[in-house]
Amino acid sequence: MLDQITHLFRLRTILQEGSLRRASEKLNITQPALSRSLAQLESYFGQRLVERHARGVKATPFGERVLSVSSRIERYWEIAEHELRAEAMDEKSVMRIGGGPVWRSGILSGVLSQLQTRFPRLLIEFTTLTFGKTLQDLHEGRLDVAFGGVFNDGGTSQRFARVKLTEVSNHVMAREDHPLFATSRKDGGLVASGLLDYPWIVYSELPAYREITQHTIAEHIGGPPDIRFVCQNLLSALTILQQSDCLCVLPALSVHAVAAPRIVPVPLPLKRNTAEIGMIFRTELQDWEPMKALVELCRVKFGIV
Repeated sequence: MLDQITHLFRLRTILQEGSLRRASEKLNITQPALSRSLAQLESYFGQRLVERHARGVKATPFGERVLSVSSRIERYWEIAEHELRAEAMDEKSVMRIGGGPVWRSGILSGVLSQLQTRFPRLLIEFTTLTFGKTLQDLHEGRLDVAFGGVFNDGGTSQRFARVKLTEVSNHVMAREDHPLFATSRKDGGLVASGLLDYPWIVYSELPAYREITQHTIAEHIGGPPDIRFVCQNLLSALTILQQSDCLCVLPALSVHAVAAPRIVPVPLPLKRNTAEIGMIFRTELQDWEPMKALVELCRVKFGIV
Protein backbone atom coordinates (compact mmCIF):
# COMPACT_ATOMS: atom_id res chain seq x y z
CA MET A 1 0.00 0.00 0.00
CA LEU A 2 2.77 2.45 0.90
CA ASP A 3 4.43 1.82 -2.46
CA GLN A 4 1.20 2.74 -4.23
CA ILE A 5 0.90 5.93 -2.15
CA THR A 6 4.43 6.90 -3.14
CA HIS A 7 3.61 6.32 -6.80
CA LEU A 8 0.41 8.38 -6.44
CA PHE A 9 2.28 11.31 -4.94
CA ARG A 10 4.81 11.13 -7.77
CA LEU A 11 1.97 11.10 -10.30
CA ARG A 12 0.53 14.24 -8.79
CA THR A 13 3.86 16.05 -9.12
CA ILE A 14 4.22 14.89 -12.72
CA LEU A 15 0.80 16.29 -13.61
CA GLN A 16 1.28 19.50 -11.64
CA GLU A 17 4.63 20.17 -13.31
CA GLY A 18 3.43 19.03 -16.75
CA SER A 19 6.57 17.04 -17.55
CA LEU A 20 8.69 14.24 -16.17
CA ARG A 21 11.82 16.39 -16.38
CA ARG A 22 10.42 19.19 -14.18
CA ALA A 23 8.89 16.65 -11.80
CA SER A 24 12.22 14.83 -11.43
CA GLU A 25 13.96 18.12 -10.64
CA LYS A 26 11.35 19.04 -8.05
CA LEU A 27 11.36 15.61 -6.37
CA ASN A 28 15.13 15.17 -6.81
CA ILE A 29 14.76 11.70 -8.33
CA THR A 30 15.62 10.43 -11.80
CA GLN A 31 13.25 10.50 -14.76
CA PRO A 32 13.54 6.68 -15.19
CA ALA A 33 12.36 6.26 -11.58
CA LEU A 34 9.35 8.48 -12.30
CA SER A 35 8.62 6.56 -15.50
CA ARG A 36 8.66 3.29 -13.54
CA SER A 37 6.24 4.71 -10.95
CA LEU A 38 3.92 5.83 -13.71
CA ALA A 39 4.12 2.46 -15.49
CA GLN A 40 3.38 0.58 -12.25
CA LEU A 41 0.33 2.72 -11.55
CA GLU A 42 -1.03 2.29 -15.07
CA SER A 43 -0.47 -1.46 -14.81
CA TYR A 44 -2.14 -1.54 -11.37
CA PHE A 45 -5.25 0.37 -12.52
CA GLY A 46 -5.30 -1.13 -16.02
CA GLN A 47 -5.79 2.30 -17.62
CA ARG A 48 -3.64 5.09 -18.97
CA LEU A 49 -3.15 7.97 -16.56
CA VAL A 50 -1.31 10.48 -18.74
CA GLU A 51 -1.14 11.53 -22.36
CA ARG A 52 2.18 12.66 -23.79
CA HIS A 53 2.34 15.67 -26.09
CA ALA A 54 4.99 17.98 -27.48
CA ARG A 55 5.17 20.13 -24.33
CA GLY A 56 5.10 17.32 -21.80
CA VAL A 57 2.22 15.33 -20.29
CA LYS A 58 -1.37 15.91 -19.21
CA ALA A 59 -3.85 13.75 -17.34
CA THR A 60 -6.35 11.49 -19.07
CA PRO A 61 -9.92 11.70 -17.70
CA PHE A 62 -9.16 8.67 -15.52
CA GLY A 63 -5.87 10.25 -14.50
CA GLU A 64 -7.81 13.31 -13.26
CA ARG A 65 -9.90 11.02 -11.06
CA VAL A 66 -6.82 9.32 -9.67
CA LEU A 67 -5.21 12.72 -9.04
CA SER A 68 -8.28 13.89 -7.11
CA VAL A 69 -8.29 10.81 -4.91
CA SER A 70 -4.53 11.00 -4.30
CA SER A 71 -4.90 14.58 -3.02
CA ARG A 72 -7.47 13.39 -0.50
CA ILE A 73 -5.24 10.46 0.53
CA GLU A 74 -2.31 12.79 1.09
CA ARG A 75 -4.37 15.04 3.35
CA TYR A 76 -5.58 12.09 5.39
CA TRP A 77 -2.01 10.80 5.64
CA GLU A 78 -0.86 14.21 6.95
CA ILE A 79 -3.48 14.05 9.71
CA ALA A 80 -2.68 10.43 10.59
CA GLU A 81 1.07 11.08 10.53
CA HIS A 82 0.72 13.95 12.98
CA GLU A 83 -1.29 11.83 15.39
CA LEU A 84 1.39 9.16 15.31
CA ARG A 85 4.26 11.64 15.74
CA ALA A 86 2.59 14.10 18.10
CA GLU A 87 4.25 12.86 21.28
CA ALA A 88 7.74 12.86 19.80
CA MET A 89 7.62 15.94 17.57
CA ASP A 90 6.80 19.50 18.57
CA GLU A 91 4.57 20.14 15.55
CA LYS A 92 1.09 21.56 15.14
CA SER A 93 -1.64 19.73 13.29
CA VAL A 94 -3.77 21.76 10.89
CA MET A 95 -7.54 21.90 10.48
CA ARG A 96 -8.68 23.56 7.26
CA ILE A 97 -12.10 25.17 7.71
CA GLY A 98 -14.06 26.97 5.02
CA GLY A 99 -16.95 29.24 5.88
CA GLY A 100 -19.67 31.02 3.97
CA PRO A 101 -20.25 34.72 4.66
CA VAL A 102 -22.79 34.20 7.43
CA TRP A 103 -20.35 31.96 9.30
CA ARG A 104 -17.48 34.40 8.89
CA SER A 105 -19.60 37.21 10.38
CA GLY A 106 -18.77 35.99 13.87
CA ILE A 107 -20.92 32.92 14.46
CA LEU A 108 -17.95 30.58 14.69
CA SER A 109 -15.58 32.86 16.62
CA GLY A 110 -16.45 31.46 20.04
CA VAL A 111 -16.63 27.88 18.78
CA LEU A 112 -13.18 28.02 17.19
CA SER A 113 -11.73 29.67 20.27
CA GLN A 114 -13.03 26.83 22.44
CA LEU A 115 -11.73 24.28 19.94
CA GLN A 116 -8.25 25.78 20.05
CA THR A 117 -8.33 25.78 23.85
CA ARG A 118 -9.06 22.05 23.82
CA PHE A 119 -6.34 21.38 21.25
CA PRO A 120 -3.48 23.86 21.84
CA ARG A 121 -1.36 22.15 19.18
CA LEU A 122 -4.04 22.66 16.54
CA LEU A 123 -3.55 25.36 13.90
CA ILE A 124 -6.92 26.47 12.53
CA GLU A 125 -6.96 27.83 8.97
CA PHE A 126 -10.31 29.59 8.48
CA THR A 127 -10.83 30.55 4.84
CA THR A 128 -13.51 31.69 2.42
CA LEU A 129 -15.43 29.08 0.48
CA THR A 130 -14.97 29.20 -3.28
CA PHE A 131 -18.42 29.37 -4.85
CA GLY A 132 -19.22 26.18 -6.76
CA LYS A 133 -16.05 24.35 -5.63
CA THR A 134 -16.81 23.45 -2.02
CA LEU A 135 -17.37 19.73 -2.49
CA GLN A 136 -14.34 19.42 -4.76
CA ASP A 137 -12.16 21.23 -2.22
CA LEU A 138 -13.45 18.91 0.50
CA HIS A 139 -12.96 15.82 -1.60
CA GLU A 140 -9.39 16.71 -2.54
CA GLY A 141 -8.32 17.76 0.96
CA ARG A 142 -7.98 21.50 0.45
CA LEU A 143 -10.72 21.78 3.09
CA ASP A 144 -11.42 19.47 6.01
CA VAL A 145 -14.82 20.92 6.89
CA ALA A 146 -17.09 23.53 5.32
CA PHE A 147 -19.79 25.66 6.93
CA GLY A 148 -22.62 26.87 4.75
CA GLY A 149 -25.68 25.36 3.16
CA VAL A 150 -26.18 21.66 3.85
CA PHE A 151 -25.26 21.09 0.25
CA ASN A 152 -27.61 19.18 -2.03
CA ASP A 153 -25.00 18.78 -4.78
CA GLY A 154 -23.41 15.44 -4.22
CA GLY A 155 -26.75 14.01 -3.12
CA THR A 156 -26.46 11.42 -0.41
CA SER A 157 -22.86 10.52 -1.24
CA GLN A 158 -21.26 8.44 1.49
CA ARG A 159 -18.05 10.41 1.00
CA PHE A 160 -19.44 13.28 3.09
CA ALA A 161 -21.00 13.62 6.52
CA ARG A 162 -23.51 16.45 6.90
CA VAL A 163 -24.60 18.03 10.18
CA LYS A 164 -27.58 20.37 10.01
CA LEU A 165 -27.27 23.08 12.65
CA THR A 166 -30.06 25.54 11.91
CA GLU A 167 -32.19 27.21 9.23
CA VAL A 168 -31.98 30.75 7.88
CA SER A 169 -34.44 32.99 6.08
CA ASN A 170 -33.88 36.16 4.09
CA HIS A 171 -35.34 39.47 5.25
CA VAL A 172 -35.21 43.12 4.29
CA MET A 173 -32.84 44.61 6.87
CA ALA A 174 -32.40 48.15 8.22
CA ARG A 175 -30.84 49.80 11.25
CA GLU A 176 -33.14 49.77 14.28
CA ASP A 177 -33.74 53.56 14.23
CA HIS A 178 -34.39 53.73 10.47
CA PRO A 179 -37.03 56.38 9.54
CA LEU A 180 -38.96 53.69 7.67
CA PHE A 181 -40.18 52.33 11.01
CA ALA A 182 -41.86 55.67 11.81
CA THR A 183 -44.29 55.09 8.93
CA SER A 184 -45.63 51.78 10.22
CA ARG A 185 -49.35 51.15 10.24
CA LYS A 186 -51.35 50.59 13.39
CA ASP A 187 -51.12 46.85 12.88
CA GLY A 188 -47.32 47.09 12.96
CA GLY A 189 -46.90 46.52 9.22
CA LEU A 190 -45.35 48.89 6.70
CA VAL A 191 -46.54 50.54 3.53
CA ALA A 192 -44.62 48.60 0.92
CA SER A 193 -44.30 51.58 -1.44
CA GLY A 194 -42.14 53.26 1.19
CA LEU A 195 -39.34 50.91 0.22
CA LEU A 196 -38.79 52.96 -2.94
CA ASP A 197 -38.00 56.07 -0.90
CA TYR A 198 -34.69 54.70 0.32
CA PRO A 199 -31.44 53.54 -1.29
CA TRP A 200 -30.53 49.87 -1.41
CA ILE A 201 -27.45 47.74 -0.94
CA VAL A 202 -26.95 44.58 -2.92
CA TYR A 203 -24.87 42.04 -1.07
CA SER A 204 -23.01 40.30 -3.90
CA GLU A 205 -20.63 37.74 -2.38
CA LEU A 206 -23.24 35.11 -3.18
CA PRO A 207 -24.36 35.61 -6.80
CA ALA A 208 -28.01 34.90 -6.00
CA TYR A 209 -28.44 37.94 -3.76
CA ARG A 210 -28.66 40.56 -6.51
CA GLU A 211 -31.55 38.64 -8.05
CA ILE A 212 -33.11 38.02 -4.63
CA THR A 213 -33.01 41.77 -3.84
CA GLN A 214 -34.61 42.82 -7.11
CA HIS A 215 -37.29 40.13 -6.96
CA THR A 216 -38.08 40.90 -3.33
CA ILE A 217 -38.78 44.56 -4.06
CA ALA A 218 -40.63 43.91 -7.32
CA GLU A 219 -42.82 41.39 -5.50
CA HIS A 220 -44.07 44.10 -3.10
CA ILE A 221 -44.01 47.35 -5.03
CA GLY A 222 -43.76 46.41 -8.69
CA GLY A 223 -40.74 48.60 -9.35
CA PRO A 224 -36.95 48.37 -9.30
CA PRO A 225 -35.03 49.36 -6.16
CA ASP A 226 -32.67 52.33 -6.17
CA ILE A 227 -29.40 50.42 -5.78
CA ARG A 228 -26.60 52.66 -4.50
CA PHE A 229 -24.09 50.08 -3.26
CA VAL A 230 -22.96 46.65 -4.39
CA CYS A 231 -20.89 45.08 -1.60
CA GLN A 232 -19.07 41.81 -1.96
CA ASN A 233 -17.99 41.94 1.67
CA LEU A 234 -20.67 41.27 4.31
CA LEU A 235 -18.99 43.48 6.92
CA SER A 236 -19.02 46.41 4.49
CA ALA A 237 -22.73 45.91 3.82
CA LEU A 238 -23.51 45.78 7.55
CA THR A 239 -21.44 48.88 8.28
CA ILE A 240 -23.20 50.90 5.56
CA LEU A 241 -26.57 49.73 6.91
CA GLN A 242 -25.63 51.02 10.36
CA GLN A 243 -24.48 54.40 9.06
CA SER A 244 -27.12 55.20 6.43
CA ASP A 245 -30.79 54.91 5.50
CA CYS A 246 -30.03 52.04 3.12
CA LEU A 247 -31.97 48.78 3.04
CA CYS A 248 -30.60 45.35 2.16
CA VAL A 249 -31.84 41.77 1.78
CA LEU A 250 -29.80 39.52 4.07
CA PRO A 251 -30.14 36.23 5.94
CA ALA A 252 -31.30 36.83 9.52
CA LEU A 253 -28.33 35.00 11.04
CA SER A 254 -25.85 37.40 9.42
CA VAL A 255 -26.79 40.34 11.68
CA HIS A 256 -26.80 38.60 15.06
CA ALA A 257 -23.50 40.11 16.23
CA VAL A 258 -24.20 43.68 15.07
CA ALA A 259 -24.82 46.23 17.84
CA ALA A 260 -25.15 49.99 18.39
CA PRO A 261 -27.24 50.37 16.31
CA ARG A 262 -28.58 46.89 15.73
CA ILE A 263 -29.66 45.70 12.30
CA VAL A 264 -33.22 44.38 12.40
CA PRO A 265 -35.73 42.87 9.95
CA VAL A 266 -38.26 45.17 8.32
CA PRO A 267 -41.75 43.68 8.97
CA LEU A 268 -42.75 42.71 5.46
CA PRO A 269 -44.66 39.54 4.52
CA LEU A 270 -41.94 38.09 2.29
CA LYS A 271 -42.41 34.69 0.77
CA ARG A 272 -40.65 32.33 3.14
CA ASN A 273 -37.32 31.31 1.66
CA THR A 274 -35.68 29.03 4.21
CA ALA A 275 -32.39 27.21 3.77
CA GLU A 276 -30.78 24.58 5.95
CA ILE A 277 -27.22 25.38 6.99
CA GLY A 278 -24.60 23.45 8.86
CA MET A 279 -21.30 21.67 8.38
CA ILE A 280 -20.04 19.08 5.92
CA PHE A 281 -16.83 17.03 6.02
CA ARG A 282 -15.31 13.85 4.64
CA THR A 283 -16.52 10.73 6.42
CA GLU A 284 -13.01 9.43 7.10
CA LEU A 285 -12.46 12.43 9.40
CA GLN A 286 -15.48 11.83 11.62
CA ASP A 287 -13.35 9.95 14.19
CA TRP A 288 -10.60 12.60 14.23
CA GLU A 289 -10.70 14.03 17.75
CA PRO A 290 -10.65 17.74 16.71
CA MET A 291 -13.51 17.06 14.26
CA LYS A 292 -15.55 15.26 16.90
CA ALA A 293 -14.99 18.19 19.27
CA LEU A 294 -15.94 20.72 16.57
CA VAL A 295 -19.22 18.93 15.89
CA GLU A 296 -19.97 18.81 19.63
CA LEU A 297 -19.20 22.53 20.12
CA CYS A 298 -21.36 23.50 17.15
CA ARG A 299 -24.27 21.43 18.44
CA VAL A 300 -24.00 23.17 21.80
CA LYS A 301 -23.79 26.58 20.09
CA PHE A 302 -27.08 25.96 18.29
CA GLY A 303 -28.79 24.22 21.18
CA ILE A 304 -28.91 20.77 19.59
CA VAL A 305 -29.11 17.92 22.04
